[in-house]
Amino acid sequence: MSILVDSHCHLDFPDFAPDLEAIVERAAAADIARVVSISTRVRRFDKLLAIAERFPNVYCSIGTHPHHAHEELDVTVEELVEQARHPKVVAIGEAGLDYHYDYSRAMPRKSAFVVI
Repeated sequence: MSILVDSHCHLDFPDFAPDLEAIVERAAAADIARVVSISTRVRRFDKLLAIAERFPNVYCSIGTHPHHAHEELDVTVEELVEQARHPKVVAIGEAGLDYHYDYSRAMPRKSAFVVI
């Protein structure tokens, strides 16, 4: 039995939609026991959770990528905690202060990160 885990992918990205079942099957065939698809936007979490619920070996996180923090300043800690209680949610994230690219102004990233 494999203990390998793909700890960071984005199965909810539109490019993967047509081939999603085959992608998950290839991971299993390559001895990847679990896949964690990482949330980039809390407001799109329902779609990500539906993917995790569809496949027994797929799990997910809940969070907002720093590049999109300015879009989700109204997300509360309580909302994150409530959604994180789902058995398919195994992490909080994306989250943080990503300064490698300048896709979002610094203040919204800091404000959103301080909330969590």
